[in-house]
Amino acid sequence: MTAIRIIEVIAMAVLGFAAGLPCCVILNRIPAKWLCDYDEEPSEELLSGNRFVTKKHGVLLGASLAIVFSVNVAINGISIEYFIAAAIFVVLALISAADAKYTIIPDQFTIIAAVLAAAFAVTDILTKKAFISKWYEPLIGAAAGAGLLIVLDLFSMFVLKKEGFGFGDIKLLAALGVMLGWKYAVVMIILASFIAAIHFLILIFSGTDISKEGKYLPMGPYLCIAAALTVISQPWFNRLFEMYETVLGLDTLP
Repeated sequence: MTAIRIIEVIAMAVLGFAAGLPCCVILNRIPAKWLCDYDEEPSEELLSGNRFVTKKHGVLLGASLAIVFSVNVAINGISIEYFIAAAIFVVLALISAADAKYTIIPDQFTIIAAVLAAAFAVTDILTKKAFISKWYEPLIGAAAGAGLLIVLDLFSMFVLKKEGFGFGDIKLLAALGVMLGWKYAVVMIILASFIAAIHFLILIFSGTDISKEGKYLPMGPYLCIAAALTVISQPWFNRLFEMYETVLGLDTLP
């Protein structure tokens, strides 16, 4: 790693930590209804505006973004796509915190993520550097990501007799599919499933009772973590796809 890259990594770590601290302010200032289902009324806690503590949640979000920002620049370097992805990571941090505590993904955050994802896709098409190379891939990515989650949710409802994912998860995955395209949207879902399974096992072995009625592990944080990992690890996954195409004798995956 060159001296310039080391400086970039340190600078992005500082920027990431600085970006995480105001997230608590945003989450405490947004309208209480954003953190409720459509048919629910806000609780006293939501109305009070004291939902997240900066010394606890702000530091955690800041540390998480510092790691993501710095590792991303260490692997992929600085580019226009990098800064758009960084903005998306901040929105994903907000979504993770909201879903982890209140099991809700505000539509407003998802819309912002979708707009940034579209900007990322357009930039990616022009530069042909990462996920998107053809104009229709963002549309296929959104449809494939949301469609696969809908299929899994239907499977959960019919086989397991309970809802596996919320509609907020489906909308979030559609937004991220715009940025990632269908191949990497599938990669993201697989990664999210593994992360969720590992967390589930940790909770079981730690003695946490997750079988209580009303106990719910939101999928949003796992999807957000998986999305960040997918963006950061894109060069490695791209090599795997190239090996796959070579073995099958294909010129390229569609």
